[in-house]
Parts: sequence; structure tokens; C-alpha cells
Amino acid sequence: MLNPSGLRPPLNSRLTRIWRGITRRLQFVRALIGLPGRLASWLVSRRIQRSKINQFRYGTRKKLVIFLIPGIQRVVGGMLQIFSLHRLSREFFKDTEVDSLICWLPGEGWADHRYDGFNNDVTVFPLRMVLKSCAPNCELMIHLPEFAAERFCNSFGWDRLTSLRESNSLRINILQQNSDTMPSPSFIKQLLAIFSDLSSTVCNSAWVTVGERRRLGIPLHFLPTWYYPDDAPWQPYESKENLLIVSPDPNPNRDLIIGAIRNALPSLRIQVIWGLKYEQYLELERAAKWSITFGEGLDGYFYGPMLRGGVAFAVRNATFDLPGLEEKRTIYPSYEMMANRIVEDIKALDSKVVYEAYNKSVRGPLKNEFGRDRTTQALAAFYRGEWTLP
Repeated sequence: MLNPSGLRPPLNSRLTRIWRGITRRLQFVRALIGLPGRLASWLVSRRIQRSKINQFRYGTRKKLVIFLIPGIQRVVGGMLQIFSLHRLSREFFKDTEVDSLICWLPGEGWADHRYDGFNNDVTVFPLRMVLKSCAPNCELMIHLPEFAAERFCNSFGWDRLTSLRESNSLRINILQQNSDTMPSPSFIKQLLAIFSDLSSTVCNSAWVTVGERRRLGIPLHFLPTWYYPDDAPWQPYESKENLLIVSPDPNPNRDLIIGAIRNALPSLRIQVIWGLKYEQYLELERAAKWSITFGEGLDGYFYGPMLRGGVAFAVRNATFDLPGLEEKRTIYPSYEMMANRIVEDIKALDSKVVYEAYNKSVRGPLKNEFGRDRTTQALAAFYRGEWTLP
């Protein structure tokens, strides 16, 4: 077959098209083969979900607080945070006629009743099932992840949102876990036309500013991230293994930096965090002397090991920066600087006195930002209407 120019496509181009066609067909066949299993899973999930709705009396509650999540089955920090907020919400509403639950975003997780990224006993429901089960006068609040806000409103339907606002006093709170994926002010204005009490909880204090409050036009409340099952206790230098853990994020500088460390420090064990259960990762986080994140800057691969007495390395990212950490040795302005300095910095920090002193200098500002008690108190303040920037 000739292309529009009249020339026969190169052999490798034709082979690529053939291979893509074969791949698509194989994917389709695999989906068909797996369909009976997914249908069986769907039947089991629906039975469990209906049983849990009856067990927790969702149909008679005066108010339901709903957290929406995507239908993925891998460890993601945002998912861990939502499960933590759900758990803390249930504690806050204990012994009341209000309860918290987690639902899949519409069209996702249709055959599942559980998120398997970490060990938990939380049943996840289809949103439609919960809405059909709740009492006609049941008040509703939806915590909506910022990245899914527009998709949810458009797929769920603006008319249905308006109807739930009128019948169930529906409120929406946008969970801002990444300011780069926050909906635009124009979209928020659309939501405000229906939900005059629209709000946003924000996981990073650097994003809770008067300017951002003015730009978005909605109340902002600082709700710090905390998804650990413990208080992330500090551990001394001598308890640490000669281990470097590395975030799984793709980065063009990754091989260069890891290669330089491996060549200069051959006795150092290096492990990329990939394909592990969250609980397995926590064991490594507690044990590791060092950690590198190639992700969003000062993310969980940075502050988690630091809170537990380790030392972490990162490149500064203005979006995920934190106050009090402006001039720190292991936070570099660029990956080029990290590549040039990290080996010497590891060597210089690798003694009990220097290591623990540096950890203390970083851990202090982190503890001002993070902690189970801080998140618990901030969430309680949100439900009481005591917002950071009302």
C-alpha cells in the first residue's frame, strides 16, 4: 500500500503498524478471557457492599461524608491520605448520626469492593449504590480530589448535582493534594453557581495564601498530609542499615546519579521502591539510612525517612516546597547539583553526631507541618467550620 506521497512506507514502519495491531488484538483477547472473572468479582463485591450498607446503617443516617477515589490498585500517596482522612472522620463522628465512607469515582472500580494498595478493612462502594440507599432527607458532603473535579462533574451530570443540592443539601469540598492539578477559577465559578458553600482543604501550607484564596474565590483550609499508621517515631543513627532507598519516579538524571553513588560507595545497598506493598515499604523506610526522591520535591520519600531519623535527598520544587527548609544541605536546586554533590554529602554526613544533628535541623520544620495530631485537629476544625482562610 502506498502512502499519500506515493512512496511505500519503510519496512520498519510497516512492521510497527503490524505489531501495534497485533498488540491491540491481544489486549482485547485478554480482556475477554478475564471478563468472566471480573463479572464474578462484581457479583461478590455487590453482595459485600450491600451487606456493609445495612451493617453501618447508611440508609438511616442523618448525614453522610463521602470521599471519592479513582479505581487504581497501586500505592499512591493521595490514596493513602484519603483513607487516613476517612478513618479520622469516622473517629470525629463517632456516636453521632453522621458517618464517613469511601466511594469509587463513577465508572471506576466497578468490579471491586476493596483498595488493595495497602492492608485495610475498608469497603469501597459505588457512589450510585450509596445515593440510592441513603434517606431522602440525608445531608451529603463529598470530598472530591482536585484532579478529578471536572471529570466527575461532567460525567456525573450537572443536573444531578443540582438535584442533590436541592434534595440532600449536598456540599462539595475539593481535596487539594497537588496545586498543579487544581481546577481553574472559571470551573470553580461554575461550581459556585450551584454550591455557594464550596470549599477546599489544602495539604501544603505554602498553598494556603490570601492571594490563592482571592484567585480561587472559595474558603481554604490547611489540612496537612498524614497517612502513617504510627507517629513516625525517631530512630538513632546506630539503628539504621547501610541502605539507600530510591523513589520509583522516572527521571532522566536517575541512572547517572545512582550510578555515581554505586561506583563511589560499593558497600551501600541500593533499593528502588517498586512493586512493594505499603507495609513492606514502611519496613524499608524505618531501616534505611538514606533516601532519594526523584518525584515531586519534598514528598513522602523525603519527609517520611527524615521524620524516622534518616537523611533524605531531593531537588527543590516550588510547588511542593515547605517552610523552614530554605537552606538545607540535601535539598538541591537542580539534579545537576545533586549529581555533583551527593556522594560527598553522604560521606560527610555518615557519622552519628553529624548525621543526627542534620536530621534534627530538618525534622524540626517537618514536625511543624506534619503529624497525626495536627491532621486530626485540622480535620476537626474543618468540620466545625473553623477554616484557615474562610
